[in-house]
Amino acid sequence: MKDKQAQADEAEIRGEGAGSAPLPDAGREAPPAGDPAPAAPREAPALRAGGWMVPAYAGALLALFLGERVVPTIEWLRYALSGLGFLTLVLVTALRFATAVRETGERRAVERALAILSALGVVAVAAYFTTTDAGQAMLGVSRAAPELRARVDAATTVAWIALLVMATVPLFFGEAALAPMRRAERIEGRRVRAATLSGLTLGFAAVYSALFVFAASQLDLKVDFSYYRTARPGDSTKRVAESLTEPLKITAFFPQQNEVGAEVEGYLREVKAASPQITVEMQDRLLVPALAKEAKVTQDGVIVLSRDSSRETLTVGSDMKSAGAKLKSIDADFQKALLKVIRPARIAYLTVGHGELNETAGQVAGRTVKDLRKVFESQNYTVKDLGLAQGLGSEIPKDASVVLVLGPQKEFLPEEIGALKRYAEGGGHLLFALDPEAKVDLNPLAGIVGLTWKPEILAMDRAFAVRRHNDSDRTILITTRYSSHASVSTLSRNAQQAPTLFPGASSLDKQGGDELKVDFVVRSMPEAFADANGNFKFDAESEKRSAYNLAAAVSKEVAPGADGKEKKELRAFVVAEADMFSDAAIRAGANGLFALDALRWLGGEESYAGEITTSEDVRIEHTKEKDQVWFWATILVAPAMVLGLGLFITRRGRRASGRRA
Repeated sequence: MKDKQAQADEAEIRGEGAGSAPLPDAGREAPPAGDPAPAAPREAPALRAGGWMVPAYAGALLALFLGERVVPTIEWLRYALSGLGFLTLVLVTALRFATAVRETGERRAVERALAILSALGVVAVAAYFTTTDAGQAMLGVSRAAPELRARVDAATTVAWIALLVMATVPLFFGEAALAPMRRAERIEGRRVRAATLSGLTLGFAAVYSALFVFAASQLDLKVDFSYYRTARPGDSTKRVAESLTEPLKITAFFPQQNEVGAEVEGYLREVKAASPQITVEMQDRLLVPALAKEAKVTQDGVIVLSRDSSRETLTVGSDMKSAGAKLKSIDADFQKALLKVIRPARIAYLTVGHGELNETAGQVAGRTVKDLRKVFESQNYTVKDLGLAQGLGSEIPKDASVVLVLGPQKEFLPEEIGALKRYAEGGGHLLFALDPEAKVDLNPLAGIVGLTWKPEILAMDRAFAVRRHNDSDRTILITTRYSSHASVSTLSRNAQQAPTLFPGASSLDKQGGDELKVDFVVRSMPEAFADANGNFKFDAESEKRSAYNLAAAVSKEVAPGADGKEKKELRAFVVAEADMFSDAAIRAGANGLFALDALRWLGGEESYAGEITTSEDVRIEHTKEKDQVWFWATILVAPAMVLGLGLFITRRGRRASGRRA
């Protein structure tokens, strides 16, 4: 009894009272002295958060994506994937919260933050559910007004995407920082918090950028700073459209949501606003194959203009890289096609056989009229040569709409002068450009239309264009003095912004008689003088300053002939300088516009006068002299300057070292 009471007291002292494990049976033998006591059985380890949580979370999101976006039409597979994904998200989130409760110290704070982010992802998925048909029906959104339903759907979509980004990005960043420290006794919570905050900042930035781009796309404001800026319809094109008396249909074939098509549509809408006779349609060639076949369109990016049986096509292209250049000149190309549709082609004859500018043989660079030919072609003129073989010595062809004589270097034969005079008296249209450097008498040509030609070259010593950088540049006159005549109406409206160049001009005057109506439409500046002695300097004793006549518009109504047709009108445009129509001059100043307005007046289309807008880059001209300057400057001058600067700095440094020594 005494021994049993002592054992009970010892057990009570060790805390083995009531409810403690039973003592071993009395009959059981105690382990021998010196043998180790048997190990107590371990409890099964509890499931806790680990590195596998991130792949599980990402896999759950992937399953949701597959179910809702990849296989939404296969009901059983959609519900299986979406249900599995959502259930996995919930289980992972619950496990994170359970782990956070079990941990202590830094681990508890880190696990709790990651659990909150995981729960935020679950909320985002739940918010996505409200955008589905079932979710909207459950919440009553599907029964709301269309505008309200659209607003709720848009707001909910933005909300769940923003929540998901702000939950997953910092969660993955935090797990990446925590992964190397999971088995350590202590972790650096500061590092995990820094990674989580970095991910949260990145998520906020992504959401802000997306919302900013969305808001900008909804703002109805467009500013075009692009390199391929599309030309807008010019005044001339709008006036051509205003003159329409019969319906004109314009059909543009572009794919839907095409960038080039949007630019073309904006241009065509402005053209349509100029005339109620114009209708504009934007069609997708693949959606309307019958219409495309009827218009004979086999590729995208084609504009078709049709009026009765007339049809013209303008190809722009549907790829911005290739169509950008054409968008810059679309106004000129469109007007060219428009004129072909609304009126038949006309023929312009250029005389040959007298060394004219239009004769390619023997011409120097720049002294050609290739650009002038383009001006005529843009107005639906066919340009042909007119020499003795084509009737210049007998009778001008009946189909001639206008006859041009551009800078002849030889005198015309009397028979040729007679043919031109008979053409003028019959109501023909003529353009004479008389070159004072020809050293031949061109008065017979001017006399056809009641003018006299004074071959003395004009000069100015105050305002002139610089080309050769010597005194001869004073003969390149610049003028902004235009009359209100229809042949220069565009220039007169924009006189200060539209100077014209007359390189080596002579002057004109009027003959006696009042049969012809003569308007001197362009005059030189008052400082000009006739340089009779050719020294390019003003000599007060023998020369005088005055405003000389540089261009004249001559007209006269002609009575109808025996055929009883309506009466015609003689129209002639005479310029006392031929080189102003050359390629070198027509690209400078307003010479191209000057030629275009004169042509329109000669053709009786002065109502079309106006600018043709273009966004083409200014052509860069290279001359042999400029190329030589750049060659020697880069090969010799620049290296010599660098070498000289190096020698100067080196010598200066040596002198300073010597003085210190």
